[in-house]
Amino acid sequence: MKKAWILSILCVVLFSVGVIPASAAGKRAHIFVDGVPLQSKSISKNNVSFVPFRELFEKLDMDIKFDAKLKQVTGTNSKLKITFTVGSKVAYVNGQKKTLQAAPFTENGTTYIPIRIVGEATGNAVYWSSKANVIQINSPSFKGASYTIDGIPIYFSAKGAVLVGSEALKEQKIVYKLAEEDAIKNAIANFPEVRIVGEPPTAEQSKDPGYKGYPDYFDVNYVTAVEKKEKLPPLMSQGWISLALLSEIEKVKNLGSMEPNTIEIGKYIGGDIVRKSIVLTDAYKKAKDGDFVLSDIRVKKYKGTMYLNIEDLQTAGLIKN
Repeated sequence: MKKAWILSILCVVLFSVGVIPASAAGKRAHIFVDGVPLQSKSISKNNVSFVPFRELFEKLDMDIKFDAKLKQVTGTNSKLKITFTVGSKVAYVNGQKKTLQAAPFTENGTTYIPIRIVGEATGNAVYWSSKANVIQINSPSFKGASYTIDGIPIYFSAKGAVLVGSEALKEQKIVYKLAEEDAIKNAIANFPEVRIVGEPPTAEQSKDPGYKGYPDYFDVNYVTAVEKKEKLPPLMSQGWISLALLSEIEKVKNLGSMEPNTIEIGKYIGGDIVRKSIVLTDAYKKAKDGDFVLSDIRVKKYKGTMYLNIEDLQTAGLIKN
């Protein structure tokens, strides 16, 4: 049903721009928010376009409040509160008084509010195409919307143009090319920092969050998690270190153990060796992830990898501040 009325609206737009012979477009314009049409049309009064407040606020992801006694409608989100009063040319945007060209009104039980001030107050651009009889409300992130009706391409651009046929195809190619370029740039910008295997951190890398000049992304689990957009492993900058990085940074090595279900870690300090035996509980061995306390050492298990608490290792005398 939703797809059917969208197609019907697009057909009317095609008629309006003259691709298919039809009568002239009416004064009531269709409204598109980021390329998606509202079910209701605008109403024009005194050269000002109005729209049912509820449908527009909902499309803009705003919470709705209607005060019948005060004849006020309010839309709110985390950054905006905008209030209209039926019959008044005064609106309030985040508490600031705004003068309107025309007052909101009620018709057949529906309250209509001016489109432009709502669009602009929410950080969107508002455009009107007289040729297509379309009002567009486009957010800064909107890149354009493409449709094909009866084999005829139609394109709604981010800058408010409504293009049909060859013009639409040309614009789509440009937008797709820019989108591909943006995707490549974003991928490069968001790709996690990596290390050269075996090399210590560079002076620049040492400034990044981590532990003793070793940034968090020196952990291979960190890089994998970023690439796959998964939950990050315990971070050195937050007080956790893997056995591999503990060995590299602090020279604390896994010494092995003759005892079952036990690992022994330690390092030489002067002529002596400092050791710590860590007994693995059944709960730890069975878990893939979780928080544990093993032999007075707080431990996190992340995808089978052990991360030890740095503060507890300091308390045990294995590492120094």
